[in-house]
Amino acid sequence: MKFLLCLVLSLGTASAAPFELVSKRALEDHQWTRDKKGCPAYLEKGQYEFPHYITQVSKSQPNRAFGPQYNARITPNDVSTIFSFDVPQSRADANCTLEFLFPRQDQLRTSKYKYQGGGTFSFTGYLAGSCPGPNTTWNNQPTPGVFPPFPPIHMEPGYAYTIDVGPCIFAAGTCVSGMTSSNDTNFEFFEDDDNCPIGMYNAYSYGLPCKPEFCGSS
Repeated sequence: MKFLLCLVLSLGTASAAPFELVSKRALEDHQWTRDKKGCPAYLEKGQYEFPHYITQVSKSQPNRAFGPQYNARITPNDVSTIFSFDVPQSRADANCTLEFLFPRQDQLRTSKYKYQGGGTFSFTGYLAGSCPGPNTTWNNQPTPGVFPPFPPIHMEPGYAYTIDVGPCIFAAGTCVSGMTSSNDTNFEFFEDDDNCPIGMYNAYSYGLPCKPEFCGSS
């Protein structure tokens, strides 16, 4: 299965800043079924990373360390969630695709979420190799990345969002992380990649990204 890889990469750089929204596509019911090809909703078996560390930071409690969490939690202008992925050195020649899978509630089988508000979300990337831990707080976040936060985007249930595509080589052998925030939405969910996955994932692919007119084709 091809992923939506709509950025043209040059050596060491991508044509869009990290965390730029690359695509938004609807998730049909049949795409939530595991089959012999082994992919839960756009995630090919063995070709993606589940977050290896999830934690929160709070603007109103800037010195509170939340520690490792199973749930992501976001509140307007306060609590943000940091997702961290370990990228194996063996993936140095791959493309890393950051995706957020956001099914409808009725499509979920082993997870659930609470979602209320306008659906505006922001993504802030940290420097590769600088990732969260048990002492992470609002005042003690990972080192900021070289790009500013991407302008807010709208996310709603029933869609998969390809947030960014770039070469894995810069994070291979270390970790890469980013923070998800909102100014108008309460959002809490259990990160789960079972039959109906929900949450943030890093997917791998090889070769050049597809041309825009062919993105999304199988």
